[in-house]
Amino acid sequence: MPKEKKGLPKNFASRYKHDYIEELVNEKIVYKVKEIDVKKIKPDTNQPRKLFDENSLKELASSIKEKGVLEPILVRKEGGIFVIISGERRWRASILAGKKTIPAIELSVYKEKEIKEIQIIENLQRKDITPIERAKVIKEYLEPVSDGRKIKTLLINYRMGRRVPENFAHTVSALCKMIGKSPITLERWVSLLDLPEELQKKIDDPNSPITARHIEQLLKISDVKTMMEVAKRIEEENLSSEEVKKIVKKSQKKKDVFEKIMKEIEKIKRIKDKEKVKHGLIELKEFIDNLLKAMEER
Repeated sequence: MPKEKKGLPKNFASRYKHDYIEELVNEKIVYKVKEIDVKKIKPDTNQPRKLFDENSLKELASSIKEKGVLEPILVRKEGGIFVIISGERRWRASILAGKKTIPAIELSVYKEKEIKEIQIIENLQRKDITPIERAKVIKEYLEPVSDGRKIKTLLINYRMGRRVPENFAHTVSALCKMIGKSPITLERWVSLLDLPEELQKKIDDPNSPITARHIEQLLKISDVKTMMEVAKRIEEENLSSEEVKKIVKKSQKKKDVFEKIMKEIEKIKRIKDKEKVKHGLIELKEFIDNLLKAMEER
């Protein structure tokens, strides 16, 4: 008989393998799998996942009616109740399917960090995870090791080889190995949280025409108002990512022109001689005309 795993390894984050949860479950099935009353189970309020697609749940419920729950959920005991570590979707679908009990494995996991690590892996491996959910999962997981600094900035520094908190570097390295992604991918995911909340909702809407490539271009716009206007055009005109790229590029040129004009105006403001001011205004007009002409030609 194989030796039973004693919970999670002490240095879980660094030794974690892609299939560890599956391996853990398979080994513990022999010892600890049991049927638990669905009414004695509750979700973890700190679980990163907040949204569950209704149609997807119905499909899973239909499958459970026919074949049962093929993979036990993972729980931990809290008083007389079992709190879900992973498998909330299966638990919800089981209730929808009219099941009274669900196969579960009770883990002796007491540290919040260990629970979070299991949950983050399960969530990031979901096929139906939304872009914003995924970004929030990453942000929430990295925040405790960020020393209060902005996650996106730290990720940029990390991939550029700049100094970051040691715990942050270790955690990012382990996370990238866990999910098979690069630091720049984590950075792109977290960048979505810089978008206005209204736009974040659109991104998570499965019926929205805004794609990942559209988002990549929208993130280049610093002005929120302009960003929302472009997003509206994507929806109304069904613009391609290439069309959006051109719009963003043109918008950036206009911004550059505006900044150059403002610099010239500031120079003129500092001139006290009236004749020089008059001459400066003439030069400014020529400067603006040339800029506009150059933009039209491009």
